[in-house]
Amino acid sequence: MAQTPIANHEWLTVAEAAEYLRVSRDTIYRWAKQGKLVLYKVAGTATRVRRSDLDALAQPATGDPWTKLSAPALDADWNNPEDAIYDDWEKLYGLSEG
Repeated sequence: MAQTPIANHEWLTVAEAAEYLRVSRDTIYRWAKQGKLVLYKVAGTATRVRRSDLDALAQPATGDPWTKLSAPALDADWNNPEDAIYDDWEKLYGLSEG
């Protein structure tokens, strides 16, 4: 019998669930312990995860990550002389103090 892709299965093993989301098996178990994911026992021994539950975990990344930084965090990131893009930008744009 030919193997069908994981995406076509509704019930996945923990290893398949980890592969599906490209995370480790430990992450799947941690999410279950945290209540983010439900694990199901089949015949008392086999553990399965519903693919639809995994799909529900995946949320689109929205918003500009720069808007989530506080002003001090942005200053610390932007005004970092060890950063490759620092290049004295304040002086370049006439914003130097003094």
